[in-house]
Amino acid sequence: MVIKDHGIDTVIFDIGGVLVELGRFRFLEKKGFTGDLAQRVMYATMRSEDWVQLDLNNLSEEEILEKFIENDPPIEKEIRHMFADVHGIVAPKQRSLPWLQQVRASGRRILFLSNYSRKIMRDCADALYFLPEMDGGLFSCDVHRVKPDPAFYHLLIDKYDLEPARCVFIDDLAANLEPARELGIRTILFQSQDQAEQDLDRLLL
Repeated sequence: MVIKDHGIDTVIFDIGGVLVELGRFRFLEKKGFTGDLAQRVMYATMRSEDWVQLDLNNLSEEEILEKFIENDPPIEKEIRHMFADVHGIVAPKQRSLPWLQQVRASGRRILFLSNYSRKIMRDCADALYFLPEMDGGLFSCDVHRVKPDPAFYHLLIDKYDLEPARCVFIDDLAANLEPARELGIRTILFQSQDQAEQDLDRLLL
């Protein structure tokens, strides 16, 4: 990847689905859940409206766990087993560090803006091995805001005194890119590693 200056001085990355692998189905299989049971656990927890509470960090983990159980009481035991240790729900992506190092070599500042919970940060610490290569950023759990809430983006801009027109934001969800565009930040929808690297390369040439 060859990067040249085109006015952009900061590259902002999402983390989940961009710099770390999302491994929910593999995670459930390793927990021993398959078929209909896996689907029930998934919809009671990760695909429930309550999952975002982990990222917001306004409730305790025990309070959130109780909400998951309320979503499907007959599988309380399985939900508790799943939530006891979520290691593997996200996994390291080996191409992330070289990518960040290439951006670093171009002289750009590297930040993150991520919906991320303390629970996953703690249980899946290995997935965030690349953080020392970054210049900073915001986790939702630290500021009690989540994408696509515009306030979350404003917090990042204010904290790092960013000039939106000189930033590019990479996220795997289109809905999370819209607030950035409205602020004047250029955006890249992450669909694959090769595609995102190529799009960033073209944008910065």
